[in-house]
This record gives sequence, structure tokens and C-alpha cells, in this order.
Amino acid sequence: MVGVTALLIRPPASPRPARTLAVPAFPAQLAAFPAVQEVWPDAVVKVPAWSSYRDLALRPLARLDGTRVLMEEVGDPGQESTLVAYNLQMGLGVPMGTIPNRRGRDEHEITSAVAEDDVVAWYRTVEEDGRTSGEFWTMPSDGGEAVLLATVPGVTVGRDPRLAVNGEHLFFTFPHGGLDRVPLKGGEVQRVAGTEGMRLKDWPWLGDDRRLVNLLTGERITVRAPADADVNCGPRWCVGTQIVSSTSVRVFVQRPDGSRRAMLPQWVVFPFGLLGQRYLLLQTVPPRGSSAGDGVPSSVVYDLDTGVTATLMTLYGPEPVLGAGGVNPGVADPLVYWATPDKATDPPKSESKRNLVRSAATFAMTHQGVDALFAVPEKYWLLDTSALAG
Repeated sequence: MVGVTALLIRPPASPRPARTLAVPAFPAQLAAFPAVQEVWPDAVVKVPAWSSYRDLALRPLARLDGTRVLMEEVGDPGQESTLVAYNLQMGLGVPMGTIPNRRGRDEHEITSAVAEDDVVAWYRTVEEDGRTSGEFWTMPSDGGEAVLLATVPGVTVGRDPRLAVNGEHLFFTFPHGGLDRVPLKGGEVQRVAGTEGMRLKDWPWLGDDRRLVNLLTGERITVRAPADADVNCGPRWCVGTQIVSSTSVRVFVQRPDGSRRAMLPQWVVFPFGLLGQRYLLLQTVPPRGSSAGDGVPSSVVYDLDTGVTATLMTLYGPEPVLGAGGVNPGVADPLVYWATPDKATDPPKSESKRNLVRSAATFAMTHQGVDALFAVPEKYWLLDTSALAG
């Protein structure tokens, strides 16, 4: 760790020749772009949204290896959750181990996870006696016992950390910044000196709104962006938002050094995230008079290197979808998942699924009499952007 700290305070390393990356012209008009399944068929698969036996919700968390995805089988209230290794080629989920549950606590779903160096690590929040704490756990990547590494008191639900495993430590940063580490074998949480206000990007990059540092090589990049912009940068691209009038906020992209800057059209309303330092996931709203009809996307994926734009999902077609990955896409960098047209055909077995069907029934009462059961997504589309990076 001394070596990592030293990298943060030593003089900048000699710059490497920059790769020339242009910003291809972003589409000026919102249209019924080709679906991601058509544009990148080798990187999109279907995965179940519910476990086959207990009918409990399944949520993708991270990439385990070339053929497996880490998923959480979320237990009903009071039940243990289970980590599952889902084999994409075989279409089969294998339980890896359970996550302990203690009475008297409200234990939330996993919100951050990473799989690296033969271990998986994850973060969740728990509420007990009116107080919220964050928990960091680990387990061998081939399954086994879940081990609680650290508990952080006084966290805020929804302000989740970004995780990385390197060597014998789990590293993490919360949105307010500062790189912390805890040994994978257990021990005290320690702050890495010189990292206050900085957040993990794509490991080994750490940064804030104005600088980026490579923890392994010492390479530094100065971020040059408008002072009034909210910007999120990695070593290749930045995405940000900027107030352009009293009633308008616009999304823009640029290189960290300020070059290749492009303001995106007004129908792009929010950046969900920049995945793999290349694929930009965007929320869209159709302008008045759009001619795309039911094909109008509610979210798109934009390839910053090539300019290819593909539709992730729509909300304006004939069938609504509810639940995680339904109304909005679920993001677990480098994975993105969203509801398929496949709908439930059997009565739900779990309380969580019954609750979702009840919510769908309430929705159906005011939206064209949609059948509540068939409004619940049974499967997800899963896009792995790491399979596309080049």
C-alpha cells in the first residue's frame, strides 16, 4: 500500500502518446434506432428475472468470467439471499453460497459488487434500531462461506460505493470521495493517504472533477471542463451535464483534456453512466411530433468510438413493464439489463413476486386494462459491454 500512496504524490509520469479519438456526430433527431440485440448480437443474451424453484427475484451484479455472471437471488423479507453463478452458455444458475440474515434488521439488496482475483465482494445496507450501516462482504468466486469484512456506520441508502479488488485488499470509494481499503482476510478499514475527494473510476484510475491518477503507474491527467459543469471522467472520455439556461440542462461528452467536446441534443435528458470507457447509456424523451411512434426509445446506448446508436428499451410500446430492469435499465458496470417481452405465465410463488403483481394490477387499472400478471417481466436482456470493448 505504501507503493500506491507513493504513486499519488510522486511527480507525473512521462505522458504516453495519446490515442486519436474523434467524437462521431451524435444523431440530431431521435429515431427508432436499431435494437442493441440487432447491433451487437454476440454481446446480448437473455437471463431469468426469477429463480426457477423459489420464484425469487434474480439481479445481475457483476461479470464472473467469460461465461458466468454473478447474480443475487433476493430472499423474501426475513429470508436469506443467495449468490448465484449463472452460466450464460448453458442457461443454468448454480448457487455459490448464502448471505447471512439476522433477526431484527432490515437487510437490503446488494447494490455494488465486483468479481476479481478468485474472489467476489459486495456491499449492501442494513437498518437496525433506526440506524443505517453499510456492510462489505466477500466470498470465493467458486463459492463458499460469506465473510463480513467491514461495517461502515452512518451511510445513506442510495449513495453506494464503487468497488475494486487488487492484491490482498478490497478498495472502495463512496460518492463523497476518498479511497479506503480493507484486507480481504479481515481487518481495519484504512484511508489511502492523498485520496480525499477522489473516487474510483475504472481500476486502476482514481479521480475527481479536475484530475485523474493511475494508481499503478502514476500517470496523471488534468481534467479540463467548464467550471459550472457536473462531469464524470475516465481516462478516455467524460460525460457531464451543464446548465445552459434557466430552464434547460444539457448533456455533453468530451475528452478529459477538453477536446472533442460535443453538446448532445435536448432529447437526451440524463446520462445513466459511461460503461467500459466507451459506451454511453442515456435516458431520452421524445420531442413533440416525433415520427418514430412505438419505436421511440426511452434509453439508448451510444458508442463514443464509432458513433453507433442503438435502442436499449422503450416505454412507449403497447406493453408496460415493471420491476428492476423494467421501467429503467439496471446497471452493474460493465453489465446493463432490462425487461424482455417475456411475461409470467404461472401464479407467483414468492411474496416478493406477488407484491410486484399487485403493483402491476394497480398500474393496470389506470392504463388500458393491462393484465397485471403479464405486465411482470419474466426475463431480462443482458448486455455485456466488456465483450464489445476494443
